Amino acid sequence: MSRAVVAGYGNVGRLLALMLADAGWETVAWDRCAEPGAPGRAAGADGRLVPRTRLADVTAPTAEQRAELARAEVVFLAVPEQAALAALDVLESTLAPHATVVETLSHKHRFLDTADRRLAPRALLSLNPLFHPSLGWANNAVTASVLRPDARCAEVLRLISATGARVVRLSHEEHDRHVTAVQAATHAALLAFTGALARLGVRAPTVADCAPPPTRALLALVARVLSADVETYWDIQAAGGEAAAARDAVAAALADLAERTTAPTGGEKAFRQLFEEVADWFGEGRATAADDAARMLHALIATGPPSPR
Repeated sequence: MSRAVVAGYGNVGRLLALMLADAGWETVAWDRCAEPGAPGRAAGADGRLVPRTRLADVTAPTAEQRAELARAEVVFLAVPEQAALAALDVLESTLAPHATVVETLSHKHRFLDTADRRLAPRALLSLNPLFHPSLGWANNAVTASVLRPDARCAEVLRLISATGARVVRLSHEEHDRHVTAVQAATHAALLAFTGALARLGVRAPTVADCAPPPTRALLALVARVLSADVETYWDIQAAGGEAAAARDAVAAALADLAERTTAPTGGEKAFRQLFEEVADWFGEGRATAADDAARMLHALIATGPPSPR
């Protein structure tokens, strides 16, 4: 059994802390807004074991909390990037040399480039659960980068795999290029879609009532984004070069679409060519993605009207 401190008891921190508590780890969760509580069995049908919670700020711990950090064998940082960077002074001066640090940031290189130097020789594991915790672990992806491995890094990855999640190994440079940039483009496109509807002056209830299934799906995704922690999305959009390049790419793609559909440069031939280019990018994965869309849209339609009057 390992002793773990999970700094940040939001969606991701709670997901990890419950996993550790279920596995028998001695786990305490810190949060600036947490209600202090003892470990025990959760109320409800699952009756799962919940960790001890403590009102604490990892960037400014009390003397007692510093002692708790010093005893910890694994410390998880499930906090926004600014807080993780601010916590480095505390971690560097407090953690035992054999401790393991696990971070869950949406954007990696700013924190890891500094932590790799300042937290040495401590083991360092980088995770990113690529799903909202309410969806559960099973069949969802978790990226993992191990900068300095040890047995506890391997044990954390084993516990994640045991939940049914897919562990995807990436370097933190690959993560920021393939995950942060893609997430920035996805969220930018969703927010821009909703912004476009607002600029068109149409009312949300009317759009929802007469929306075809793809539009309902986009509205649902935007609403899902708005129901989550804004800090997560801010960290992604404020990631620097990767996020800026992603937004520029979305804007350039819209400009290209406008050019292909507007005379004198555009026309049906240019528009058809765009379809061919996008199909080529998908390659063999296009059929699988189309099947995903069909299942998703069938499920959406089965729920009935989006906003009954």
